[in-house]
Amino acid sequence: GSVYEGLLEYEPVFLYNDNAIEFAFAVGDERSRTGSHYTPDDLVQPLIKHSLDYLIADRLKASNPEAALLSLRVADISCGSGHILLAAARRIATELAIVRTGEEQPSPSAFRSAIRDVIRNCIYGVDLNPLAVELCKVALWLEAHIPGQPLNFLDHHIKCGNAIVGFAHREEMQKGVPDEAFVTMPGDDKEVVAELRKRNKVERIRQGKQVSFAFTPEIDQSFSLSLKQWHEIASLPERTPSEIEEKKRRYQEFATGKDSCLLHQIASIPIAQFYIEKTCGNRSSIITDDEYSQYLSGQQSPNEQAIAMVQAIAERKNFFHWFLEFPEIIENGGFDCILGNPPFLGGQKLSGTYGLAQLEYLKYAYAPIGAVDLVTYFFRRIFTLIKDKGFQSLISTNTIAQGSAREGGLDVIVAQGGTINHAVRSMKWPGIAAVEVALVTITKQPWKGKFILAGKEVSTITPYLDDASTLGNPLPLKENEGKSFQGSIVLGKGFVLEPQEAEALIKKNPKNKDVLFPYLNGDDLNSNPDQSPSRWVINFFDWPEEKCSDEYPDCFEIVEHLVKPERISYDEKKNSWNKSVKENWWKFGAWRKGLDEAIKTRRKVLVVARVTKYIQ
Repeated sequence: GSVYEGLLEYEPVFLYNDNAIEFAFAVGDERSRTGSHYTPDDLVQPLIKHSLDYLIADRLKASNPEAALLSLRVADISCGSGHILLAAARRIATELAIVRTGEEQPSPSAFRSAIRDVIRNCIYGVDLNPLAVELCKVALWLEAHIPGQPLNFLDHHIKCGNAIVGFAHREEMQKGVPDEAFVTMPGDDKEVVAELRKRNKVERIRQGKQVSFAFTPEIDQSFSLSLKQWHEIASLPERTPSEIEEKKRRYQEFATGKDSCLLHQIASIPIAQFYIEKTCGNRSSIITDDEYSQYLSGQQSPNEQAIAMVQAIAERKNFFHWFLEFPEIIENGGFDCILGNPPFLGGQKLSGTYGLAQLEYLKYAYAPIGAVDLVTYFFRRIFTLIKDKGFQSLISTNTIAQGSAREGGLDVIVAQGGTINHAVRSMKWPGIAAVEVALVTITKQPWKGKFILAGKEVSTITPYLDDASTLGNPLPLKENEGKSFQGSIVLGKGFVLEPQEAEALIKKNPKNKDVLFPYLNGDDLNSNPDQSPSRWVINFFDWPEEKCSDEYPDCFEIVEHLVKPERISYDEKKNSWNKSVKENWWKFGAWRKGLDEAIKTRRKVLVVARVTKYIQ
């Protein structure tokens, strides 16, 4: 889900955190509850206005506007509890009810009938959290329910999966198994990795990659049958409970059928190779490019052990192949509009949350890109899912227009034919989280309409989310080298001391002052008027263990007792700490030697916390 999903008064609000989902009801004025000057809906409505409204206006010009409106395909690929999808459905339904009745203000019953049809035909959603998927369906059911009629069947439209891990189009399968899948990870055998990478390179060169190869007739037939079955299921009526049950049965039969399982299996093979541990024990379960190519061309089938490994990883990591999950949409060019509030997660936290293997896959799949905020990958994936002249309109962190996130996100999208037609560069999140967000709307076409930047019409909007002409990305200046640093990353609360603890250690042994220092963090910087640190820290620099334990036994004992157990028990397979960090447990995760050297000769420095725009 997202940082905060809020609905307006008298509607359910879902607050998401890492451990639980909290239910509440927002009653009264949302402005007073959050202390902001606008509501969450004030973020959503501009997204709709500058994307979906254009599509609706175009459909209303059609000879059959009712059918044209119901042909719209709108999605949220991090849908959470469905707030944004509900807003989109209401907007389309309002126009549909007006068309049907000829009234400017249709009756509640006419609107209810219209929104039921809109949700049945137009609305799609995906979320990684299975509970969020169920909540979204409940929200849509409540909105579309008509007394005496069964609830809509939504399982084929609202699905659970990792929206950014998987293939968008079936042609991506033909690229084979990439060399990037064979990078040494924590827990891998370096010799096994080297041998596999070398073998894969040779196989790809021998096959003349990047040359695509044809699918077997059986695989092509599975694609065709899958699309045919999807059309049949989508067209089944939903007027009675028995019809709903029949539609559900047909869909489950389709989703678990031989053809569907075969296609999911084939699509998952290249991606799964990023996740499999490269060890002697797993060697027979690893599929390189030659074996995969022979599988697709019908020359041989991979061994059962390898396929079982692929299926287990795909299910555990929730691979989501769009051309298989929504075949009708992808075959028709994609969605008309994707709205949403994709999850925010800093680049350095990605591997810690989802694993280093997933980060390596994302960097390959969305190249050129690095370890950027999670929302950037969503921007890139969404652009591949919208059709020509379609729109994506998203809430993002304001870092989307900055640094590597801009270079790997908006810069790439614009270079691929996207046009930013609406943006708000930065605004405060109208909720509990202290976050600055941006609103960005992109259309896949040369835009001839209005460009709206922060509510004002401008002549253009750049990937920097401004209207200034640009000569390209800035280049680093050699003369500024060694002047700007990220602070040290301690990586262990056991290093940190209260002032009285540090004073006691120095009083006990004055030599301890060599490794005890005031510890300034962002909270101190922004909260204390004199920017004074509230705590101290033990820093053994890059010294060897023997020196630290022999010369500073009191400080070393604290770190050994509090930091070592955490570092030693750390699971390298799931996170991004490297082997050196685990073995050198008495040292910071990253000591910035260059920073320490640079400030020794300076009387003043400028400091800025990562979560603020103010420099101290």
